Amino acid sequence: MSAVLLLLTMGACRPESDTLVPYDHNDKLVFAAADTSFAAKFQIMWNGLNQNYAIWDYEAEQGVDWDAIYDEYYPQFGALDRRGKDATVTDDELKALMQKALSPLHDGHFHFDMKNHKTGNTVTYAPSQDRNASRDDYTIANAFTPDLSYYADVANGLVETDAEGNPIVKSYNTNALNMLTTFFVTPGIGLTWAIDRYKELSALPNPTEMEVFQRNQLKAFVNEMSSGASGKPVEIAVTAYNRLHEKYSFLEIPCFDYIDPAFLEKGITFDFALLKGNIAYFHVSRFAMSVYLDDTSSQKVFDLSNPATKNHIQQMREVWQAWFDTVQQLHKSGTLGGVILDVRSNGGGGTDDFQYFVGSLLPAGGLQTCYQRYKRGTGRYDYSPMMEGMVLTMSTPHETITEPVAILTNCWSVSMSEMSTLGVKTMPNGKVIGKRTWGGLCPLAENEYNTYNYTGHIGVEGETAVYGYVPMLAAYTLDKKLIEGKGITPDIEVDLDVMLFQSTGRDSQLERALQYCTIGN
Repeated sequence: MSAVLLLLTMGACRPESDTLVPYDHNDKLVFAAADTSFAAKFQIMWNGLNQNYAIWDYEAEQGVDWDAIYDEYYPQFGALDRRGKDATVTDDELKALMQKALSPLHDGHFHFDMKNHKTGNTVTYAPSQDRNASRDDYTIANAFTPDLSYYADVANGLVETDAEGNPIVKSYNTNALNMLTTFFVTPGIGLTWAIDRYKELSALPNPTEMEVFQRNQLKAFVNEMSSGASGKPVEIAVTAYNRLHEKYSFLEIPCFDYIDPAFLEKGITFDFALLKGNIAYFHVSRFAMSVYLDDTSSQKVFDLSNPATKNHIQQMREVWQAWFDTVQQLHKSGTLGGVILDVRSNGGGGTDDFQYFVGSLLPAGGLQTCYQRYKRGTGRYDYSPMMEGMVLTMSTPHETITEPVAILTNCWSVSMSEMSTLGVKTMPNGKVIGKRTWGGLCPLAENEYNTYNYTGHIGVEGETAVYGYVPMLAAYTLDKKLIEGKGITPDIEVDLDVMLFQSTGRDSQLERALQYCTIGN
């Protein structure tokens, strides 16, 4: 009887506050109990979201009763504590409870971490992963990377050529893993060159003293690189690689360049091709364009005193500039067939990038792509007025593009990819082609915004026993609809023909965009 009474008491008490609790940092008064209690973890999660989550009215419309969720699951988290000090609580059990409590929520960015103090592991749950996992292109899109190889082959007749007959295709990748892979496997450079050179020196019948020294150093280098960087997580591999670069740079191994650790987070790919009919295609793998294209941002992020890093940035700029100049020149001459932007499997990034992407096709002065509303009070439904959501458009002189513009999307087009898609939808000449986007438009900012908006991170990632990645505002379409958890439906829905893509390199979604640019439908 007493156990039943305890459960009823725990379930009935929802400790709400009319003051702003400092969930945005590691406040011991707030987070200390969560270090050793599952019930305390749940209370922080529930109260943190109650005070900081920006779309409670939308959730209520979708049938979510946040109070009922407290009443049902707080006792269940408390039951984990009552198992006793030495009892086991598995990570799977904890995740299952988190899933039950959080799965009804629709925000596409949101996720929560809880440290399981019984196992020492961090358990993460993101409702949007479950929601999108049932979609027909979820798995395909998660592993998808656009490939221009088929179109770059002049023999296929789908790409424009320059005066010398070369295909007009440019690509560059600054992903740190790609840099490491290139170093390890490319014939004639990097590790392959070092191994070949070692074998060559080992085969000499009468090596000089210098050749013996070089042979021995190459052997040591190959062994240390293979054991220290090969097969390791990319962060560890880059650290080992750079340490060995400093140690063995005197060997003058081709393409053995320092890898700026900033490329771990900011490494991206640009792809440009001028396809038949003067249709300019541009793909960006994630939105960190500004750190390559803006001098001030580049200086903040990268060590530009390093020649290799500076060269990587210059190569990226050249790809983007080739695309932009081509679009502008062909438009001015009246021969531009259209523009295809590709954000398939692009997980988003900085909104400042809009100016270099969709914003480079639009007039200067900014563009309203949505409406936005902030959380402006501790009450669940305390919101700011609805206000215009503006993004930057290119301010430097450029022509506004009036030819057909298509943007390619899929299930894993998220966040800034979706904001770019909304930008194209404002254009009378724009079409969204492919598959429905992820449904994560509500953006997140750093916690200094908590001074006037009651939204943002809950806890400190990797430090507090509970951490929530919670967007700071609600973003609505121009007709004032919230599409969190739903995504943007394409104007022209097209599946990726996976078999065709894998066997030939032909891209059914890209080719549908080509059709739109060519014949207008």
